[in-house]
Amino acid sequence: MLFKQLQLFKLEGNFQPEMILAQLEALPFKPCLPSMPASAGWVSPIDEEGEPIARTINGCTMICLQIEEKILPASVVGLALKDKVKKLETAEDRKVRKKEKLSLKEDITQTLLQRAFVKLTRLYAYIDNRNKWLMLSSVSPSRTEFFVSAFKKSFGDVLSTIEVTKPSSILTQWLKDQDYPNVFSVEKSCVLQDPGQQNRVIRCQQQDLFAGSIQALLKDGCEVIQLGLCWHDRLNFVLADDFTLRSIRLAEDDLADMKEDTEGARQQFDAELFMMTEMYTGLMNDLLGVFVGDKEVKPKQKLALVG
Repeated sequence: MLFKQLQLFKLEGNFQPEMILAQLEALPFKPCLPSMPASAGWVSPIDEEGEPIARTINGCTMICLQIEEKILPASVVGLALKDKVKKLETAEDRKVRKKEKLSLKEDITQTLLQRAFVKLTRLYAYIDNRNKWLMLSSVSPSRTEFFVSAFKKSFGDVLSTIEVTKPSSILTQWLKDQDYPNVFSVEKSCVLQDPGQQNRVIRCQQQDLFAGSIQALLKDGCEVIQLGLCWHDRLNFVLADDFTLRSIRLAEDDLADMKEDTEGARQQFDAELFMMTEMYTGLMNDLLGVFVGDKEVKPKQKLALVG
């Protein structure tokens, strides 16, 4: 169950389990209508028959948005439209104008949608009512837009992003000074970008990021826009410049604990949810302490030298 990607939102209001259930049940998932390109609605996060539409453990409520999309490539519509236009122009000996082409395209799209394949996607998130956070298991802009739209339909306009100090400036300073909080360790991967030349991007894998070659790039003006980190020797992840977490991996010992056999699907789900939320709460609090923290305190005063 461990989220491999993580995006944090701030929540306004009080989200009690009973209220969450009632709001989600008002927008359940329904299969896409033949003429519609997509549909979205809430399903149980536990993949078992008869399970509730949300599950609360440790003050956190897991929810799941299911999205059904019709797979209809633009090239297929384009070819069908081209063929239709050609036949009309030949049969009626006239030129098909732009406005008519748009109408034909809409008709063709509606016809093809009824025969298109469908793709199902599930987006998981959990509401942390203790900290007033929503943790989303995706960093994709299109998937995020789907989720936020559905969440607003169910709960209103209660989501907002958390303002943080630009991560690239802090991460760049960490590498330059070899000076960062001792709850983190810097791994061997990063992405550098030259602010003056956006196309100049250097991707580093299995590299000593404190080596002279990397330091020369930083001195030359490159900034860190993604950095591989490890938190308390338990969670490896990549922190990006938009304050999203990617490529999250759990340490082997913790992974084994998470996968311990339990009596049933719900018990396993509860155990994994409890463990994940505990770790992510600690991790996020440490990250926010650096990237939000007390604005009156300079970063140097909050960081410990790691040698």
